[in-house]
Amino acid sequence: MASPALSQASTAFESDAPQIHDEQKAERWAKLQRVREAAASQDILWFLIAFRILNALSIRTFFQPDEYFQSLEPAWEIAFGADSGAWITWEWKNQLRSAIHPAVFAGVYHLSAQLSKLLRLTPDYHAELLLAAPKVAQAVIAALGDHYTWRLGERIYGKGSNEAWAAPMAMVLFYAHAF
Repeated sequence: MASPALSQASTAFESDAPQIHDEQKAERWAKLQRVREAAASQDILWFLIAFRILNALSIRTFFQPDEYFQSLEPAWEIAFGADSGAWITWEWKNQLRSAIHPAVFAGVYHLSAQLSKLLRLTPDYHAELLLAAPKVAQAVIAALGDHYTWRLGERIYGKGSNEAWAAPMAMVLFYAHAF
């Protein structure tokens, strides 16, 4: 026959076992939920990137001329040199603007030119790549902004709330992106 101390220890262990099992189950469930949320967040990010790229490549107009003269033209000059035919405005000639924003697109132009050489693209495809590359880069930047605005909204207003979805949807559906 078992001693009373051993019997009490055995009973205590048995009563703790379901609690430990439940804690482990709850911990696994919480990990699974985090994985699901991360996957959903990643799916939303990929959707936003695809939407923004599709939008950028299908629009054939521009919103403001400064889009070209304050970023793409200086970027072209940075990437391909002063004799490359870039239209540089007086602000750039007098060094009144920061080159940080155009430097991003200069990198995109440079990588696109290298990719074009590597793939031995014809001049027509090379030109198309150089036209599309900054649009795609800006689309990815915009999609990241949309995604992290949504994530910030979820932190402030709660996961799945209408308010959290309102901000990125307002940006994605803003009428100026469609014209």
